[in-house]
Amino acid sequence: MPGVRELLVAGERLQLFAERALYWPARRRLLLADLHLGKGDVLRAAGIAVPSGGTGHDLARLDGLLHATGARELWVLGDFLHGPRQARVEARWRQLMAAHPGCAASVVAGNHDRALVPDAVGLMHLPEDVHDAPFRFRHHPLAAGERVEGHVVCGHLHPVARLPGLPGRHPALALEPGQTILPAFSAFTGGRLLGHEEAWIACAGGVLAGNLDGPWRAPVP
Repeated sequence: MPGVRELLVAGERLQLFAERALYWPARRRLLLADLHLGKGDVLRAAGIAVPSGGTGHDLARLDGLLHATGARELWVLGDFLHGPRQARVEARWRQLMAAHPGCAASVVAGNHDRALVPDAVGLMHLPEDVHDAPFRFRHHPLAAGERVEGHVVCGHLHPVARLPGLPGRHPALALEPGQTILPAFSAFTGGRLLGHEEAWIACAGGVLAGNLDGPWRAPVP
């Protein structure tokens, strides 16, 4: 299936979806980062002309992922919001989660989440660094020289990659020794361009492709 790729990371089977999310079947947990809900509204309020509809588009993609995976847990690894609280955005989030009553949503607060009130949108607030089996879930990647026990799964950097023959930059999962950096889930973000020598899988228009020569490529039969 072109839109899903199975990986073995730190001994655990994970599924990467082209919609920019990871699924951990053993926990029935869907993982995404950098949702940035309401970003377009924040920019338009500042007088910057950007298209509308971004929040609805992102939530529709998330709705599809929850249906496809049957996830019982949804973890947002930081930057759930982009700026101040917006009643309309919170209402749309509650409407989404009401359609999936069997799924509990949690958030690791990111640097854009200063205004986030998790209880207002039915989110469980997780600490900055959650250790679960071989993984550590957090928003920020490892700092230079930082060493921790466990494989870090994080966001924040919005990795992107260029694919031969395709224009533009595409959100990508960055695979590094000791950590996996999720692509930004929001369709309305920039990002850090990954080099050819780095291991990554790009999410390009619903198809997964990329440079798989890195140390963490391990397809599950």
